[in-house]
Amino acid sequence: MRKKTDVDIYEELSKLVDTHVKHYKEDFDLDQRLIMQAAKSELPEDRTLIWFCRECGTHCLRESQAFVRDTREHTTLRFYAEQSGEAITARIIVPKFVKGKKVMGDVYEVNFRDLANKVAQESISPAMTRMAFADGFEQEVPFHKSLRQAEVLVQEHGKITSLHVIPVDKEALADLLEQQKHRRERFPEAASEEKLPSLPVTDYRKYEAIKQDHPDALVCFAQHDYFELYGDDAKKAAPLLSAKLLDKKIRGQPPLPVTGFKQELWVAASKKLWKAGHDVLLVKDGEVFKDLKAADFIPVGAELHIDGILSRVEKVDFQAGRVALANIERRDHPVPYSESLDYVRSCVEDAGLAIYEAPRKQRKEATRSSVRDKLKTVRKEAAAQTRQGQGKGKGVINMPLFTVEEINFMSYFDTSSRHALIRDMENTPLSAMDEEMSEMLYRMVKRLKNMSDEEFSALYIAPDTLMD
Repeated sequence: MRKKTDVDIYEELSKLVDTHVKHYKEDFDLDQRLIMQAAKSELPEDRTLIWFCRECGTHCLRESQAFVRDTREHTTLRFYAEQSGEAITARIIVPKFVKGKKVMGDVYEVNFRDLANKVAQESISPAMTRMAFADGFEQEVPFHKSLRQAEVLVQEHGKITSLHVIPVDKEALADLLEQQKHRRERFPEAASEEKLPSLPVTDYRKYEAIKQDHPDALVCFAQHDYFELYGDDAKKAAPLLSAKLLDKKIRGQPPLPVTGFKQELWVAASKKLWKAGHDVLLVKDGEVFKDLKAADFIPVGAELHIDGILSRVEKVDFQAGRVALANIERRDHPVPYSESLDYVRSCVEDAGLAIYEAPRKQRKEATRSSVRDKLKTVRKEAAAQTRQGQGKGKGVINMPLFTVEEINFMSYFDTSSRHALIRDMENTPLSAMDEEMSEMLYRMVKRLKNMSDEEFSALYIAPDTLMD
């Protein structure tokens, strides 16, 4: 657990809202007003707050009240800890002073369920409720009668402006809160935030053009040895990549949320995004380097053997991580079942590229090795050959554009035309290649795109062992 001292509390919490909250983000507007009130309060018990967020909103509670049994703060904290299994991010915040529209103070990382467990075990019974009303009237009433009394007093004195539950043992509560404070203050200071190089305007315009053409894809844009994602793409990708969400400066533009991954890690990182059901577009040097369609991760309608059973993919639930299948050994009587996303994906990879070509046609599974194994074979074959020339047989045109290894590599794809070869290469599953092979494929695709169809037709593409 770490702490950040003398920081803009709104800014720190808003980053967490952007990362973790999908619905009811407007809850944070109310939190900001409560934090501002706490910063201006003269009562010490009001100036330490428990703040937490989840997928469906945020909550801001007074710490002093959370440790008093049966209060609203106490029951709220325990409900989400004990009755909800969702992921919850929590902070202890201590507002210190107001600076313009900002509230400056300290922010402490805490484990939400550990905190709730401590509240459940060490909270103190309530005794009285102190209420203040719109006309200035104040009164203390027994806690268990406070609701009924409040209804009567509101009619006479107006709405309640503040409410504070007093415990049976005030000193015990004070000691408990002091212990919590001392424990937090021993937290190490969090490292200062990473500063990113700004995004040049020319690159930003290139990114905008690509994003406009692919609005639904997560666009990964190459910058400074990283693939970066911006804006809403960054917010979606950060939790999937377990990466930070930072700010990227652009001249003349407001900062953009940004996250990303090292370029050399593109295979593993982009697969995480692809696996979550997103279209993924990798852009390098202003060109599309890889275009991954979510529908291709596990193609609906595809037929493949799973544990020796001929099965058809019916539906893919990326969120649940499950695939609905049908046993079609008897086509007149398909039997539904399901398997995990990861397992079905491994079967798709072993089935190879043919699974994408005719997903709805009945076909007999040929005896074949996986794409991954075939691509590994390329390297083994090339290692046993020299690179002194490609043309070993009669009538073979020597094309210096491609090495023996690259010709071998091409032979495992659809070479019926230049466009078919490019398409087949670009749609090869990432998991079928290691880093070296993916880079070779990238270079070959660029060269193929710069060739004419006439130049391509002059190539003799076959495994080198067949050229004799």
